[in-house]
Amino acid sequence: MPSELIKYIGKTYNAWHIALALLESHVMLSLNDSKCSESLAELYRLLNEEDMRCGLWKKRSITAETRAGLSLVQHGYWQRAQSLFYQAMVKATQGTYNNTVPKAEMCLWEEQWLYCASQLSQWDVLVDFGKLVENYEILLDSLWKQPDWAYLKDQVIPKAQVEETPKLRIIQAYFALHEKNTNGVVDAENMVGKGVDLALEQWWQLPEMSVHARIPLLQQFQQLVEVQESARIIVDIANGSKLSGSSVGGVNGVYADLKDILETWRLRTPNEWDNSSVWYDLLQWRNEMYNAVIDAFKDFGTTNSQLHHLGYRDKAWNVNKLAHIARKQCLYDVCVSVLEKMYGHSTMEVQEAFVKIREQAKAYLEMKGELTSGLSLINSTNLEYFPVKHKAEIFRIKGDFLMKLNDCEGANLAYSNAISLFKNLPKGWISWGNYCDMAYSETNEEIWLINSVSCFLQGIKFGISNARSHLARVLYLLSFDTPNEPVGRAFDKYLDQIPHWVWLSWIPQLLLSLQRAEAPHCKLVLLKIANVYPQALYYWLRTYLLERRDVANKSEFGRLAMAQQRMQQNVSGAGAPGSIGLADGNTRVAGQGGVSLADNQVHQGGQPGGGVGSHDGANSQVQEPERSTSVEGTMQTDQPLQQGSSNINDGGQNALRRNGALGLVASAASAFDAAKDIMEALRSKHTNLASELEILLTEIGSRFVTLPEERLLAVVNALLHRCYKYPTATTAEVPQSLKKELSGVCKACFSADAVNKHVEFVREYKLDFERDLDPESTTTFPATLSELTERLKHWKNVLQSNVEDRFPAILKLEDESRVLRDFHVVDVEVPGQYFTDQEVAPDHTIKLDRIGADIPIVRRHGSSFRRLTLIGSDGSQRYFIVQTSLTPNARSDERILQLFRVMNRMFDKHKESRRRHICIHTPIIIPVWSQVRMVEDDLMYSTFLEVYENHCARNDREADLPITYFKERLNQAISGQISQEAVMDLRLQAYNDITKNVVTDSIFSQYMKKTLLSGNHMWAFKKQFAIQLALSSFMSYMLQIGGRSPNKILFAKNTGKIFQTDFHPAYDANGMIEFNEPVPFRLTRNLQAFFSHFGVEGLIVSAMCAASQAVVSPKQSQHLWHHLAMFFRDELLSWSWRRPLGMPLAPVSLNPVDFKKKVTTNVDHVIARIKGIAPQYISEEEENAVDPPQSVQRGVTELVEAALTPRNLCMMDPTWHPWF
Repeated sequence: MPSELIKYIGKTYNAWHIALALLESHVMLSLNDSKCSESLAELYRLLNEEDMRCGLWKKRSITAETRAGLSLVQHGYWQRAQSLFYQAMVKATQGTYNNTVPKAEMCLWEEQWLYCASQLSQWDVLVDFGKLVENYEILLDSLWKQPDWAYLKDQVIPKAQVEETPKLRIIQAYFALHEKNTNGVVDAENMVGKGVDLALEQWWQLPEMSVHARIPLLQQFQQLVEVQESARIIVDIANGSKLSGSSVGGVNGVYADLKDILETWRLRTPNEWDNSSVWYDLLQWRNEMYNAVIDAFKDFGTTNSQLHHLGYRDKAWNVNKLAHIARKQCLYDVCVSVLEKMYGHSTMEVQEAFVKIREQAKAYLEMKGELTSGLSLINSTNLEYFPVKHKAEIFRIKGDFLMKLNDCEGANLAYSNAISLFKNLPKGWISWGNYCDMAYSETNEEIWLINSVSCFLQGIKFGISNARSHLARVLYLLSFDTPNEPVGRAFDKYLDQIPHWVWLSWIPQLLLSLQRAEAPHCKLVLLKIANVYPQALYYWLRTYLLERRDVANKSEFGRLAMAQQRMQQNVSGAGAPGSIGLADGNTRVAGQGGVSLADNQVHQGGQPGGGVGSHDGANSQVQEPERSTSVEGTMQTDQPLQQGSSNINDGGQNALRRNGALGLVASAASAFDAAKDIMEALRSKHTNLASELEILLTEIGSRFVTLPEERLLAVVNALLHRCYKYPTATTAEVPQSLKKELSGVCKACFSADAVNKHVEFVREYKLDFERDLDPESTTTFPATLSELTERLKHWKNVLQSNVEDRFPAILKLEDESRVLRDFHVVDVEVPGQYFTDQEVAPDHTIKLDRIGADIPIVRRHGSSFRRLTLIGSDGSQRYFIVQTSLTPNARSDERILQLFRVMNRMFDKHKESRRRHICIHTPIIIPVWSQVRMVEDDLMYSTFLEVYENHCARNDREADLPITYFKERLNQAISGQISQEAVMDLRLQAYNDITKNVVTDSIFSQYMKKTLLSGNHMWAFKKQFAIQLALSSFMSYMLQIGGRSPNKILFAKNTGKIFQTDFHPAYDANGMIEFNEPVPFRLTRNLQAFFSHFGVEGLIVSAMCAASQAVVSPKQSQHLWHHLAMFFRDELLSWSWRRPLGMPLAPVSLNPVDFKKKVTTNVDHVIARIKGIAPQYISEEEENAVDPPQSVQRGVTELVEAALTPRNLCMMDPTWHPWF
């Protein structure tokens, strides 16, 4: 079937995605088939899928200019892209390419050159080109924007023979209205009617689920509506002029329709992230109508000044709005040109005159070599007409110019003038704060530090969203305050003036600070939150208290410190620590039934290293050794708890806290004390709420634990993975460390305690399990690692079938927790409503109505969880799984999600990321106890590994076959029989054999085809999934997060959203991020086959570039630095508190200067990595120095190539499934 026919049927009979699938599969087989590629590119164009189209072209293009130019277009660098395409066309005409470039590629250059010209508003250039080649389509689109209506009338409309489109009808309607003849309005309305018919015909031909394809049509509908409204304006003016002899009041009444339309136009604008050409099309036509209004009322100056000024006022607003959008999109030349040429009148309202000066000055501030022009514009402005607020803003902008010109004294004076004129100027305070911060970093004088913090807090007080981003900076400065506490003093001074809600997203940081020198200041903030937003704080505060109490109670020093506190409290009548009314429910867990292994995990949550079994419970996947020490670690019950969830002061002021082990716990005890005061304040203010929350959390934490068989299965699964990961030959004896772990498992699972609690469980499994797997049963214990692996596999199968056959898939709430069934909630809200960084009115939140009656058991890779349904007062349902036996890394998951939310706000503010709907999926995590938490779940979640296991089950294959094959092939390498170079070749050979004979690259594609309903669903899923995968890859690379085994990646089969478990950096002995994987992130063959080569190039590469572009944009990079600094501050504190037993206790000796250096070094490395892959703006001179031209996406493209290279993949661990 010819590709042209497939294309025609696809677009004519709404079979788009069937046609796309056919053409894509053919192009993947034969990229050189130009007809097929062009048909596919045309379909992408019609569906407005520009990223996919660019990806396809970049894969099949001949020249470097095409690849570099398209990547510039994808990221909005129109000027550079235009010059690059022009150079390519010049080279082609000069014969540089020796006629090797296909005609289609040359046509692409021309089309893209014209597209760039329209984005840069180069209408005169387009008109000249249109006249030269007699292209009437271009002339029709450009002449009215110049505007040259006469040429349009005489030379174009009589001759033009172009395809009938909604766009043509809109231009014909514009022309009819502009002529203002007797039939103009009627003609225009006819044209609009025809335009609407054509647009609707195109609308229903598009695929049902594609919103993106309809965006151009929605924009045309807006233009059509505004042409109709323009006709009403002209009718209104004509009717009014007939009645002009009547009274002024009558005139006002007559023009009511006109005023309403003009008012509506101000409110109805395109999206800020829409291309500038969309804005220009709309606002340029409005400009014509404002001219008509000005013309109609030009004689009303004395009789009705309001009507006389109406057109002038709205035209000025219109021009300023267009200039503002151009500046926001970094089109500074367009901004200045619009402001200088488009208005065309000598007078302007004061408000609009100010906006014009501000926009022009801000554009000059960013333009190369225009700083002096901008400064002279500011200096020559006559300020006497402006109100003080505007005068102050102009002084602030003057300060920005002087800063860039390195006149620091002048800048300081300008900022102080701005604030002294108008104190409520948030941007003024922020700019001044930035100046003071810079002065402090240069001089190290504390006065500048005090001033900068004061300025930032004032900026936040007077409030703009941008000012709130500086909270990270304030908290960072507070964390590393100097001994005189200048930051703390400034902080306390302005604290009362800051709105309470701005602190809500910083609760985890504030709580962690209770253990550091800044504790008194942070305690004040937390007391305020406790008062106004108790539910935003309660879960985290409660868990924090329980963790600190465990630390202090579990050591001799702690008991001493606690006893002293109790004595003091008894004197004051406060009662023992338990009197805060926190039940941590450990005793109830024991009563609930469970292997003592897991019970110990609950009690001993802070064990260093966490251990495999425990991690499994935490994160629906198998814990891997690079992130833990041993399974056995979770079983030891008598180890003194020095690290884990304990917190240590960073060696601040107090001499006691530097004193070895006593210092470790003294800080935990003081933090416990501070947190207890906050909890008591919360309870006394919100007594009923606190008792309701306590009942809820105690029940959830104790009633929904896993059963002994489920826990044993999780441990066996983890041990099996440990066997696969051991760098030992499969024929060798079982390593000693593994024997030790097995011994520990047997002791813990079948201890005397377990015998008493779980009689049936012990009776059924003890003898057989110990015979097969206990190293002390010397006669029956496996002789080799492969034999042990087989035994563990057998046990995994036995336990898995028992767990699935014996236990119901769905539990009933009435059987599990009568308390929750009968729980009558009054004040409790559905958790997770305070993460938006916006003001939350407590009476507008969704209350918890009840908990769903059914509790499904979710099983993922040997782990089992209970899924609760929280039903809100508005009928909404949120699903949470209850995770038990967490590792000390659990808080890192919460911190990383917090960082993701910050980055999502940055993505929303940048044009390229916003138009691609780039947003990281951030499920809610609610801590219940130190060892239990609720994680938001999706009913449609599946893991990558489930897809593979599903395929193996369908084909009756063993899922672990490639792992065992790979291990066996490497036996001789491990035993040291061959050289290092040969090992690499051996691994590559084994990898290639597996990809050829065992694991195909179509498994994921086939799975999704069977799962999704239609081609439309598949396309929508693929786009969203690509963006989510790109963001996961971006974050993995940025923070150097490894260990992305397929069992750790959850994706929703309906929406494509991705959630990665156990997703946080690992640190080396010096507190630096540790990463030693040959691939930068997970992008394997099955994913590449699912998206296609050009899908990876088009969707994934552009989304990663757009994400990096958004976070290193000049405005955001400073905020990102401080947010990352707070992230690493908390990460490194937790890292230092959970060091393995053999390592020195870092915090005791870690002074604040060293600690700060570790934080800043990690942040600088992260920022450097992002800058290394972000599309950077390079001047034309630098650009021309490089031949052939380089793509701005090359940083990401190189990473993608590294992730897909078999030589890198074969070096990955077999449990990573590099072949899948």
